[in-house]
Amino acid sequence: MRLSKRLQTIADFVKKGAVVADIGTDHAHIPIYLIKNNIISKAYACDINIGPLEKAGENIKYFGVQNIELRLSNGLEKLKTDEADTVIIAGMGGELIINILEKDRRFFDTEIRFILSPHTKIDEVRRYLFENGFKIIKEDMCIDEGKFYTVMEAKYIGEPVSYTEKELLFGKYLIDNKNPILYKYLEKEKKKYTDIIANERLNGIRRNELKQRLDIIEETINEMQ
Repeated sequence: MRLSKRLQTIADFVKKGAVVADIGTDHAHIPIYLIKNNIISKAYACDINIGPLEKAGENIKYFGVQNIELRLSNGLEKLKTDEADTVIIAGMGGELIINILEKDRRFFDTEIRFILSPHTKIDEVRRYLFENGFKIIKEDMCIDEGKFYTVMEAKYIGEPVSYTEKELLFGKYLIDNKNPILYKYLEKEKKKYTDIIANERLNGIRRNELKQRLDIIEETINEMQ
């Protein structure tokens, strides 16, 4: 099977031999891909809604794969901490990802790797991870159907991690490794903020806020050149 660019970027984070729990699995495309390509041999496909799980079951039969266990689960609630060593939480807003993690802090003292791909509030997810004892090990970005997506791998280390504003906004790993997709995103954001500041009537406070963000964007672009 062929994955979209977004799903492929997520799947590429999974290490060979891992046992994966895909939270919010939808149609189980990632677990099916990972097993069909002999990257993993066991997966849990979890979703809060029965409809997507039924479709996931149909896809599992269609592609003829085994060892994918379907679970009707609100986040991580139906998963034991020793069942999977890799948890994927993707395809949803950052606030929901934070809520899922916060509800099941029992996973925080384990060796589980978290692969996260928030569609919104990426900086808030990074902040939550840093302030709750996680280290972001790796990040990547892709463009899929004209939209930018970020994927990150995080591991619990048990102590808060310090960060700067630009690391929260754009990701230290991406900046340090001069990620070309991040660079395209920053150029797009620079134009957006420049246009807003130039063309819209703004009060002083709002203008200053936008100017501060633009300054961080320009600083990051300069650092990546």
